[in-house]
Formats: sequence, C-alpha cells, structure tokens
Amino acid sequence: MSQHSPQSSAGRGPASSPFAGTDPTLYSPELARDTKHRRDNASIATVVGRGKAVDTGVVFEKAKILPQPEPYVQGAFVNEMSENAPDFISRFQLVTQLPDRTSAGMDQEHELFSVQHQMKLYACFSTCIPVYTRGVYLRYDDLREAAEGKDILTQHDFAVDYVSGYQYALAKTQDTAQLNEFEGQIQLSVMIDANPDHAIWEFSNTDYTVVRIAVENICRAFGPYRNLVHVETINDKMLLVFRVEFHSVDAANRAVHSLSNDPVWGINSEKSFQWITVNPCPWAGERAINSPHRTKPRVDDQGRFVGYRPAVNSLPVENFYRHPQDQHNRVRRDNILDGTDVRTTIMLRNIPNKVDWLALKAILDAQCFGTYDFVYLRIDFKTGCNVGYAFINFANVHGMIALIDNIERRCWLGYRSTKAAEISYATIQGREALIQKFRNSSVMQETPFCRPRLFLTYTDSEVIGKLRSTGTEQVFPRPDNLSKLQRSMDSARTIGLFPPHGYSSLGEHRNRGTGYDRGSPRDILQAAMNFARQRAAPAPAAFQELTPDTKHDIELWYTRNYGQGRLGCIPFDFIPLTHLTMYFAQQQQANPQAMASNIGVIGGPAYGFNQADPFGKTFRGILCGAH
Repeated sequence: MSQHSPQSSAGRGPASSPFAGTDPTLYSPELARDTKHRRDNASIATVVGRGKAVDTGVVFEKAKILPQPEPYVQGAFVNEMSENAPDFISRFQLVTQLPDRTSAGMDQEHELFSVQHQMKLYACFSTCIPVYTRGVYLRYDDLREAAEGKDILTQHDFAVDYVSGYQYALAKTQDTAQLNEFEGQIQLSVMIDANPDHAIWEFSNTDYTVVRIAVENICRAFGPYRNLVHVETINDKMLLVFRVEFHSVDAANRAVHSLSNDPVWGINSEKSFQWITVNPCPWAGERAINSPHRTKPRVDDQGRFVGYRPAVNSLPVENFYRHPQDQHNRVRRDNILDGTDVRTTIMLRNIPNKVDWLALKAILDAQCFGTYDFVYLRIDFKTGCNVGYAFINFANVHGMIALIDNIERRCWLGYRSTKAAEISYATIQGREALIQKFRNSSVMQETPFCRPRLFLTYTDSEVIGKLRSTGTEQVFPRPDNLSKLQRSMDSARTIGLFPPHGYSSLGEHRNRGTGYDRGSPRDILQAAMNFARQRAAPAPAAFQELTPDTKHDIELWYTRNYGQGRLGCIPFDFIPLTHLTMYFAQQQQANPQAMASNIGVIGGPAYGFNQADPFGKTFRGILCGAH
C-alpha cells in the first residue's frame, strides 16, 4: 500500500505533478482509494501561468500575486476565549454539586457513581472521561458533546462549570509546561503549482474561493470543523497557510497523520495549475493574550516551577530490568522481522494511572497511526484511574516495531511518573479472540471510558473505500452469549476487579467445583455449607462472653482501620474472623485501659472516648454515624 505520492519522473513540480512525467491518474492515491477526494474535470481551482517559450520548453516566472490574509482579531478560537466571558466553552468541566446538594470533594465514591450513572444513559458521554480530584472533572473529546453533556447534567440538577485546560492539568497532576492550549487545531498549507505551458499567470478572488472550498471539503472528511482561517501567505514558496480548529481533538490528530502520509491534490478543468496539501502539523502559533502560560506559573512533572534551576538528583539511575520469568513474553524486534514470531497482541505496561484512553490513543497515533485495531486500557472502576497496563492488537507489524523503537524503555512525557514503558506479549492473541472475550464480559456494561475499543486500520479503510476514516472508532459487537454475560456480571458483583483483603467470597469462589453451576441446588448447598463452616469454627478464648462495650470497641477499631460501610459502622456480627483475631492479638501487646481512654491516632480528637466534643456529639457517635 502506497502511503505517499511518488515524485514526478521528470523532476518538475511537486509529487504527482500532472505537468511533468507520467499521466497524473497513475500517481494520485485519491483516485484509486478515496471516493470523497476523487478528481474529475470539474474546476477545483484556477491558476494562470506567465512565461515565455524557448527551444527547451517554457521558462516560468512565478509572480508574487497570491492573496494576502485579512487582518485577524483574536477571539475566534476556543483557546482565545476569556474564562470570565459568558460564552466561554471548554472540553473540560467540574461538577461542583450533586442533585442531593453534596458539594464537590466530600465523597469520592458517591460523586463518581452519581456522575457515571448519567454517563451510561446518553451518547454524548461516549468519549467523556471522569477524573476525581476533590471533585469530578470531566474531559470530552468533542466541544459539541461537552456543551450537550453540561446541559444534560444541569437538567438533572448537577452544578457544572467549565474549567480551563490548565486547571484540568493541575487536577490530573500533569506537567503544565507540556500543556497544549491549541488542542484540536492544525496548520494546513496548500501549495499552488502553475502549469508552465500556460503563458498567462493571474490568481483571482474566485480562484482563491474555490481553493478554500476544497480545503473545507478536505477537513470535513475527518469530521466537522469549528473554524477555518487563512492566516498567512508565503509568496516565495507559493503557499496559502490555513489554521483549522476541529470540534474533536481526535479528528485533528487523524487529519495531521493521514494528510502527512497521503496528501491530497487537485487540478482545475483547464489544467492551468494544480494545488497540493503540504506540511500538515498541529498548530503552534503565537499564544493568546489570556494564555495560562502568560499569567500562570508553569509546573513540570515533578511539581517544580519552570525557569529555575532544579536540584541535582543524587539517586543513581537504574538500568532497565526485566524479570527472568518474563523472557518468553518479551517482544523482540529481530524475531518479528525474520518472521519467527507472528504474535500480534501486546501488553503495554507501566502506564501512569492518570493516562486515559484518549491520551493513550494520541500517543499511539503519533508513532503507529493506522496500524492497530484494538485498544483496551484497563480501569479501576472505583477510582476511575487505569491500573497500569493496556492491551493493543496490531494489524501491521511495522506499528509494533515503531512502538518498540519509540516508546519502550522511555518515560511518559507530561506525567508525574518515573515509570518506563514495558512491552510484552499478551496471553490472548488476535483481534477476533479479543472481541470474543470482551463482547460477553461485564466490562461492556460499565461506563464507556472503561470499555475496550476497535479502530479502523489503513487496510480496513482501503477495503471500504474511505481512506480518511483511518483511525476512527468502530462499533463493538454486541453480546452473543447471554448466559456467559450474566455469569461475568455476577462474578463482578461478588468479587470485583480487586478482591478485598482478609476473608471474602473469593475463597468460596475458588473452591467451587465448577463456574457454570451458579444458582443450582448443588451450588446453593455448597455456599450454605461454606458459610456454616465459618460460623461454626471454634472461636478463640478471647471471643467468649464478650460484653456489649467490648464489641463496640471492636466495631470502632474496625472502622478506624478499614473504614465504614454504606450505612455507617460495620456491626460486630459482620466483621471477618481474621480481623477479630488481629484485634485480640493487638490487645495482648497494649494496655486495655489505655486503649479505652485514648483510641485515637496522631492528629485525632483531643477529647476522651465518651466525652462530648464542642459540637455536642460523642466520639463514639461520630464513628458509628449517630447524630
């Protein structure tokens, strides 16, 4: 598959030039691959040449007559909006209050659950990612979805405010020095190349309008754009430079990578000139007046102000180390190239827990765009952060090699983490096997940002005839085994992603004769026997004849060390036996009377166990949720 337009065989004009060399239809990737960019005899743009004929051909003199951009006044792009303006909009939001009047930062689990419940009900949250830092922050990929999501949450009595990318970066403890305030914006240049066989050169306003419309159509092939401005004309290179802002950050990234690999060109009906897209890149122009880098301190990934001398690190730099047992799963470049290792699914490890799937996709696209078709960044459902690894399946081995060369053994720029990326092979191999595993998994019933995702590769896009759809997300297949899905959901409810410490149903789960008999008479009998066996176990001597006050002390000790339940203090009868044994073991090493008079920890309340605090509540009542 050719990803670049080849050079003209005659050496004149840009790549795929129709004015020199072979017929242009043999060079244009768009004529054969993308019907959206198919060129015909319709007028795309009009340029007229000026020159004189000689024996060896035409000597063309390029006149500096391309139109200059109109004066630009800041305010048309999102990063130029003032945070205090009434029409301020952002891809980042902060939920300041829940419908039950719970303020942000009071209860992480309750706040995340309330917001994620709404995220499961509406399509605008399909690419939204929640982050908790003294409140729920929301990040959207699309500006229109951000506005719709804010409207939905407001109607459900949530208090939601737009925040800047700088505030969001601080909430995620990211490096603000690496903050990209031009997210979703690209620079797209169009080069005008005149036909030397035409003796007249004149570029009219109508010609410019037609070229601009062509640029707009190119941008729409990747997704709706919010603004397109002609910002510069470079006459000596015959370039028209446009600044484009997409609603979607992912669409902007796809546009840069796709146009870099396969540029688009066109020719007018008279063949007097051609135009071609060149040098697409993320926008990196002059910062706006209200840029956070102008008014707020820049902080690096270690929390230090940028511009001052950092302290010398006295710790030695550790060499990259892999465990000997991991050698059989190691991804080796030579084995891939010589064909002795044909595995395609890898496990990317040591990912900072603040990286979300949108950030991971942007990192992958920068190195191996269009070569992978499956990504699953595993998420801790309780905190909303990733657990440090992701699974990626490649359809093209060159993408895997690019990952080895550019990501493995390197740190994660922009995050406060010293982790170095590691790559190894996954246990489950292949796109179809991964789909079959996850389509009937309970993870597909979680909030959208927790689910695995499928993407179109270059090969897929060529098959369907839409080259510019490379990198877009595909719909994940629906479940095809409802019994397996139900078992997965039951397992997630009883065990969860991370089982609790001490006694739990995990031991009972592992002791089952089979995993396919849940709810059967034998399963019910087995569960009852396991429960009775635990309750009938001989209790330690310290358990005999416990007074109500002693049981209450144990409840307070358990609450102080392991937290409360949803309804408050955990009753004595529901505390695991292993924790009761631990409590009495600690009692043997301490004075019981001292424990009764001072059960607090460093920094705890100064008043006594049954003494009233200044607010009229006893310490015992506070721990047990009494009022």
